[in-house]
Amino acid sequence: MQIRARVPELAQRERFIRKLISTATLYFVAGSDGWATVPFRHDRSREVVLFWTCRPEAQKWGEVVVENPMVHDVSLGQLLAEVLPMLDANGCLIGHDWSSDPSDPVISPGELSERIWRDRNDHFIAAMRATDTLWVLESATGPALIPSARSAAKDCLPVWATRETAVAHIAGSWSNKRPLGIPPQTFHDRYLPFVASRCGLIGIEPLPQAGARELTTAEFTRLAFPAMALSQIRAVG
Repeated sequence: MQIRARVPELAQRERFIRKLISTATLYFVAGSDGWATVPFRHDRSREVVLFWTCRPEAQKWGEVVVENPMVHDVSLGQLLAEVLPMLDANGCLIGHDWSSDPSDPVISPGELSERIWRDRNDHFIAAMRATDTLWVLESATGPALIPSARSAAKDCLPVWATRETAVAHIAGSWSNKRPLGIPPQTFHDRYLPFVASRCGLIGIEPLPQAGARELTTAEFTRLAFPAMALSQIRAVG
């Protein structure tokens, strides 16, 4: 069944996704009988698993749905890597920032996953253009790389929109790395050829557990440098 959302439901969905990406945390409630769920109003054989972007709201409404409710948090990485695939495999839907309103909107786990990845990439590009900088971690031995989940034969170059998010990843085998801010044009001219020849893929702001949505140099160019990508297509044509 195709799920058609009305305008107010779409607006609530947008608020939910924006806050989720901003805080990188969701809350759910589990009680004596398991997770807090309600039947899908258009197909009561399907369960809607309830999530909130605010802990007090989760506590408030969890008490309405389950007995002995306990609020749990789930990180954005865990949500993408574990929770959404599990719910999708079981045919469940997501009830976002649920309340007692009978028209509460839902979204499928697959659609929510795609929206999160797409919006995170869009936010990265917007921040890069606003500051005219993107960040990598570098040392004398070269940039920090991570194993690719997309191709076992390749590595992935992680990039970040801010110095703070890059610095947060300096630990363990990357303890000798330092944040390096790069103008987008310099990244295009110097780093994309390196990626194409040495590792193959670029990962935008990887998450613990979930990694990143990995892009080839051509895919990254279309996303970050659309005018250059168009000129390359015209040149080939």
